[in-house]
Amino acid sequence: MSDHSETMNSSEPGQITATGAIAQISDGPTTTASMNPPAASSPYGPSNTAASSEEAAVNPLIDEDTLARAILTFCIDSADALLFATIKGAGNAVTALRLIADEQGGTSNRNKLDEMFALGTAKWGRKVNARGMGSFHHGLQRWRERLHQLPSDDMDELKTWFTENGSQWIIGPSSPYWPNQIDDLSIRKDWASPLCLWGIGNPTALTSCPQPLAIVGSRGADDYGRYVARTIAKKAAEQGHLVVSGGAFGIDAAAHWGAMDAMSGIGENESGRTVAVFAGGLNHIGPERNQPLFDRIKANGGALISELCPNTIPEARRFLLRNRIIAALASTVVVAQARSRSGALNTANWAAELGREVYAAPGNINIPGNTGCNWLIRDHRASILTSVNAISEICHERHAPKVMHIDNKALSKPDSGTAENQTKPMIAHRPISTRKENDESFDHPQRQPDDSNAERTDTTLQVPLPGNTAASQHSQGDTATQRRASVQPLPQPSTSKSKPTAKQQKVLTAIRRCRRRGNAATHEAILSMLSTPRSSGKRQSETQNPNDAAKQRGESWNIGKLESELGEMELYGIIRTKSGTVQIVGDHAMNRKNR
Repeated sequence: MSDHSETMNSSEPGQITATGAIAQISDGPTTTASMNPPAASSPYGPSNTAASSEEAAVNPLIDEDTLARAILTFCIDSADALLFATIKGAGNAVTALRLIADEQGGTSNRNKLDEMFALGTAKWGRKVNARGMGSFHHGLQRWRERLHQLPSDDMDELKTWFTENGSQWIIGPSSPYWPNQIDDLSIRKDWASPLCLWGIGNPTALTSCPQPLAIVGSRGADDYGRYVARTIAKKAAEQGHLVVSGGAFGIDAAAHWGAMDAMSGIGENESGRTVAVFAGGLNHIGPERNQPLFDRIKANGGALISELCPNTIPEARRFLLRNRIIAALASTVVVAQARSRSGALNTANWAAELGREVYAAPGNINIPGNTGCNWLIRDHRASILTSVNAISEICHERHAPKVMHIDNKALSKPDSGTAENQTKPMIAHRPISTRKENDESFDHPQRQPDDSNAERTDTTLQVPLPGNTAASQHSQGDTATQRRASVQPLPQPSTSKSKPTAKQQKVLTAIRRCRRRGNAATHEAILSMLSTPRSSGKRQSETQNPNDAAKQRGESWNIGKLESELGEMELYGIIRTKSGTVQIVGDHAMNRKNR
């Protein structure tokens, strides 16, 4: 069960506000009056010509749980299983945030957090060993350091800051526009679901179709690949289905344009929408040459979304994590055209592990751009796409999209609040005057205060800074891979490990090979080394499957298997991850025998 499906079981339910911006907390999941689902009078919700009062009802104003999730997302680098488990154990994000922010709570506070983490991992079907608890304490320190980078403790100011002055909206699991299928990431796999989603455009697009279609592929697609993607997207949207992709050049762009072609032909009341998922903050969407596409998606009732805060840089490693969201949103994933090392193959792997249907378009075997799709079909990891016209074979029945118009100007407008809703702050008020103002060690630059407020007492964060303000030395390179491995599956006993396994020795060898060649040991680079025969010392060609050599040695590597090994190695202190690069630590950095 995912964390947002749990009822709010805090022992201290109450209200949270700093300036009246947050609504009252109840004993169960909360929503605000402005977050009502579409009226039940129509199976597809109100028409696109709904009155302004109906439009206002769909605006996803930020409730207290969603704001807490946004703040906690700010505290992490990307998908974080440790924080996800903590929220799951707390029952809601508000309770978790209060305890995390309370650095003066002493032993009692730490015991409560330990209990929440242990309970959350148990609900996740796992248990915590000593090393896992140590990883949690390390993560807790990072989160608290990150909290000191918040620009304000005022809830209205934080809403404005997190929504880029109201230009973006934020939704959490309490929103009726939250795509529930995304929670399969924490149910069917050992990865954390997004805590919340940032968006631009129409949030109802996310729930406009019960079984969306994702279309992915290479950026450098040829005319054939773009034709497949655009045609399938158009025909799917003509039947009311939501089309999901990544907003990039090539196949992604063709899929988005195809979905909007359908709207031009049959009108917005019948045509499905399209959603683009990004790997960074939504003020860093790109490529810039696709800006007309992004503008068109918004104008046509679609949405641009991300699980990351504004100002987060879309680093390479975040694209792999972004792919899991594309796969989770969809019921069916079509790989229209992919090279041998296309990120679309990563999306296909996510989809297969999540139980989604995967289709691949076959292509000319003499063209390297078709290699990835042909491999998927050969290895029985995808069904063959036999026709761009066979939409009924890969999608569910035709339906009208369940969408509503929205008033974008009203998005993220702070709630008015009342005096009785202002009794319990989310973060306790304590003046701080020692916060670093120009820390550049994070992806989210701090906002400088307005000149008009320069004279006021600094209350930017209502908890004292740690005695050792090492936030500027903190790196956000810790990836979701290392954090997801801080707990063990229940069937496995808690054991201590003194040396790497045979598989982990191979991973260590691959890391060293990356270093000797002067390459950063990213996950993709390590996988390439594992898949490349050492005797050749050359990268695989486009027409050679990188798994073939490994299979000849009785072993096959994929990104999921590699990240599982890396996670366990991080847990046992064999490696560490910094800025997306894997580093060998301790005695293992010197031990080169088992290579």
